[in-house]
Amino acid sequence: MDEPSDRALVLRTREGEVEADGDLVRRYQSMVFNTCYRLCGESRQAEDLAQETFLRAYQRLHTFDEARPFGPWIRRVATNLCYNHLQAERNKDWEAELDDECSLTVSPGFKPCSGLCSWFLPA
Repeated sequence: MDEPSDRALVLRTREGEVEADGDLVRRYQSMVFNTCYRLCGESRQAEDLAQETFLRAYQRLHTFDEARPFGPWIRRVATNLCYNHLQAERNKDWEAELDDECSLTVSPGFKPCSGLCSWFLPA
């Protein structure tokens, strides 16, 4: 028996057939995981990102042009998700580094907005 085409699976998934969505996941799970793993380098993180890829693809399946191949589309979803994740991680690290560099040691008797800046506060 021939396996259904990606196009047929996408159309059936759009109609709400859960088994068709499962077939798409099984067909592309290795490729999606490998893409995520190559980009992020950690197995557990790649698993999470692969799962998120399929969730996002399902939510945005209505934007997929079924006249085009499904494989490159799902790979692009995975790649974009990984890039966004890596950018968020890089920003988080940068912000933590900046916080460390900018932290001030305040003496116990310090009162904020006293003295010169008291004119900012209403009487």
